[in-house]
Amino acid sequence: MKLTVLGSGTCVPNKNRGSSGYLLELKDKKILLDCGNGTTWKLEKIGIDYLDIDYIFITHFHPDHTADLIPFLFATRYPYPYKEKRAKKLMIYGPKGFTKFYKNMQNLYGDWVTPHNVEVKEIDKKLQTENFTIKTFKTVHTENSIGYELFSEKKKLVYTGDTGYFEELSVISDNVDLLVIECALPDKEKMKIHCSPSDLIKVLKKSNPKKVLLTHLYSSMDNIDLLGLLKNKIDETEFIIAEDLMEIDV
Repeated sequence: MKLTVLGSGTCVPNKNRGSSGYLLELKDKKILLDCGNGTTWKLEKIGIDYLDIDYIFITHFHPDHTADLIPFLFATRYPYPYKEKRAKKLMIYGPKGFTKFYKNMQNLYGDWVTPHNVEVKEIDKKLQTENFTIKTFKTVHTENSIGYELFSEKKKLVYTGDTGYFEELSVISDNVDLLVIECALPDKEKMKIHCSPSDLIKVLKKSNPKKVLLTHLYSSMDNIDLLGLLKNKIDETEFIIAEDLMEIDV
């Protein structure tokens, strides 16, 4: 299982960080976790054919997590060469309200975002496939926001999407192989709907993930010694600050 960071930033432009998007490569499947602006062309940049994506899982409806669904679906509708169509089915899942979200997108763009062999669904608490199992959990961000626990190849990955601190996050994160968690803002800019370093410390003092990928970083996070701050409190965990196009073996 390999994770590639396609976007480690937020909705605010940053010359080094794009909006949220992650490619998870399993043995026989390719999965996108969120699809913020820039996700589609970054797949091309790392040599991945966007038509080879099997699943997309959306955490919530903010544009920095969904905006590239429009060019992704448009390119899928009209691939080049034009006579080609998508050969295998693409499943796109999101939280409660996602089918209405997609319908509104169709109302704006019509057939342009209604390609061949694509199905859009709202995900329940658990989805079982031949290659992986994925579970959802409620996050502290928007009314419908969720995170994902993904199990495959005897590994477990947790992706929080955007979230503020909540106690159950420690249970969800315990003993995972890779925790992909937002650390959007320094403590002096703390918000209830985003995590800051002190929130991460609370989570990690009650859990023991093998690797922690810190992501969804606003520019102010580049001005603090995040690794030093965390390692001073939690010294047995491997921390990684996400960068666009970074690859991580799970």
